[in-house]
Amino acid sequence: MIQAFVFIEAEPSRVQDLVPELAELRLANSVIKEVYAVTGRYDLIALIESPDVTALGD
Repeated sequence: MIQAFVFIEAEPSRVQDLVPELAELRLANSVIKEVYAVTGRYDLIALIESPDVTALGD
C-alpha cells in the first residue's frame, strides 16, 4: 500500500464544499483517507492510499 498527498487548486468559493465531497468520493482502486483545506498556492490537500503507483494514476 502506498500513500500520496495530492495538492488541489479550487475556486475559493468552493473550497469548504469540496472537503466533504472529496472525502466521500469513491475511486476504483484508491481511497481518499483525509482532505484538508489549506492556505497558500494550493487550496486543498488530499491523502490518498493505493495498492500501487499504477492504481494511484488511475
